[in-house]
Amino acid sequence: MELLNQLRNEETITDFFRTECEDEGICIEVDEDVDEDSILIIKVDDFYNSFNVETRPPSVDCLIIQHCESGIYKVYLIELKNMERTKHIDKVNLIEKYRTTLFDFISDRYRHIFNEFEFKTYLWLCAGKVTEDKIRNYSLDFLLSLDHIKFRGLWLGVCGFPPVPTIKSC
Repeated sequence: MELLNQLRNEETITDFFRTECEDEGICIEVDEDVDEDSILIIKVDDFYNSFNVETRPPSVDCLIIQHCESGIYKVYLIELKNMERTKHIDKVNLIEKYRTTLFDFISDRYRHIFNEFEFKTYLWLCAGKVTEDKIRNYSLDFLLSLDHIKFRGLWLGVCGFPPVPTIKSC
């Protein structure tokens, strides 16, 4: 859990740690079998929104780092969209959110931490229309047409999920 410990000791991001990944009324569940100490949730969007600049770089809503018993880490870049229709999702901006988080946050600002560890990276988009009494799921097939991102020698594509997906135990 050394990656998690190093991140937890990084004073520049501690204000952005959260107990859940939630935005726009959509959240990511963490399975009850997952030890809460093995998960760290960073609200990356809040981190970038805290910058006192006119134009803030686009970034994903949450970065979830999970330590698995095998010693492997899983890093989830999660964007949450509570939308009437998927056609309202700006596809170019969506990819830029993942790029900023991968290349600026992970590979630049906090490279002194992340570069020491091997991890599997997952790009998630959780989209649908959520109201108090119902959840409407959409087809997220448009994600197949999005550009893939090369990161650490691997090509990553965005995976789509209906509202309230679950981070499972490794």
